[in-house]
Amino acid sequence: MAPNLSGQVALVTGGATGIGRAMAEAIGKAGAKIWIASRDAVAVATAECELSRVGIAAQGARLDVTQRSEVEIVVRDILQQDGKIDILINGAGVMIKHPVLEMPEEVWDHVVGVNLKGTFLCTQAVARGMIARGYGRIVHFTSGHVKGNATNSAYSASKGGVEAFTRSFAAELKQINVDVTINAVEPGGTDTPMWRRGKSAEYIQQSLKSGRIRPADFMASTIVYLASRASAAINGQVIERGTTPPLGS
Repeated sequence: MAPNLSGQVALVTGGATGIGRAMAEAIGKAGAKIWIASRDAVAVATAECELSRVGIAAQGARLDVTQRSEVEIVVRDILQQDGKIDILINGAGVMIKHPVLEMPEEVWDHVVGVNLKGTFLCTQAVARGMIARGYGRIVHFTSGHVKGNATNSAYSASKGGVEAFTRSFAAELKQINVDVTINAVEPGGTDTPMWRRGKSAEYIQQSLKSGRIRPADFMASTIVYLASRASAAINGQVIERGTTPPLGS
């Protein structure tokens, strides 16, 4: 039986497209109210409309996760309207490939800023309320690229940082002794707009047909479980699912 998230409130960053959008729908179908956050206001409005059309309680918020002030405003607005945030899914992410010796500093800062700093800022802002209430579930996304990938050092480093941050904050939560957990999921190769960028239609079809690249909702049951009360014993874990894309994919 799938976990029941009725009465819970979830914030999904990067929730307008890709894996974040699929996870927002899965958590919403399990009964939670969903707040979709993304830098793309048009994509947020579209996702909010689509989720509402299938009976999911959804609301959108424009958010740049690298800006502390914006994160705090969105969290404040959710708390004012719904009184709590039970679930945080840190799905905002970006990948920009450059060889190390040619990488502009601003590219490194942007990738690490969104993927790692953004995860930290959202977690910090939301976890305060979770700890005060004594309950919460936080889920991050990492990547098989932490093992190393040519021309993808910024992304790999940022996701490695997410894994280390997950384990470190989990250790702090254990000391506080509250029912707040934080875990990360490595979904393997996934069909998202970011993955499709620059690839031919033939390559995309071959990858999907072979099963090397999975649909965006492939991790839905895992995420819903980690977002539920049933996952209380799982904390500080990096959960791998599927296969890691070959180097250069």
